[in-house]
Amino acid sequence: MLALVLSDDPTTHHTINQCLTKRGFQVVNSESVMMATAHVRAWRFDLIVMTERVSERLTHQVALSAEKRAPFVKTLLLSDRKDAEVDELFELLPSLVSIVSPDIKADLIAQIALASVAGRARVLETGPTDTMRPPQFSSSRAHQPCQLAG
Repeated sequence: MLALVLSDDPTTHHTINQCLTKRGFQVVNSESVMMATAHVRAWRFDLIVMTERVSERLTHQVALSAEKRAPFVKTLLLSDRKDAEVDELFELLPSLVSIVSPDIKADLIAQIALASVAGRARVLETGPTDTMRPPQFSSSRAHQPCQLAG
């Protein structure tokens, strides 16, 4: 599983990188929004762990770009937002699974990350099924049939 860690704090990079690597993730680190956007355009990430701001720029566009390329991506946001501000983020970023404090231990962040992508890993282990029901991803979005216009 491939993970992107976006933060301008080297300590955050190091600690989260170590914990995610122990859990089987391949980790790509980025210290700028521009480089992170380039990474999500080049690869399909399973997980993005990012602070809300990097060098005073919001990082939301990185999650949205990643979601366009890989709809199954899960995003963990490191932020101190509370109450109504949190609801706003969940509406803005459909791939967002958790908002945690930047001061939380990296090991706990890695546990949340692994739990958020576990549904996708189960689907990959079992392989495609020949039944009519859609695969069960760990996503808050419901599967809806799509019809082509024409």
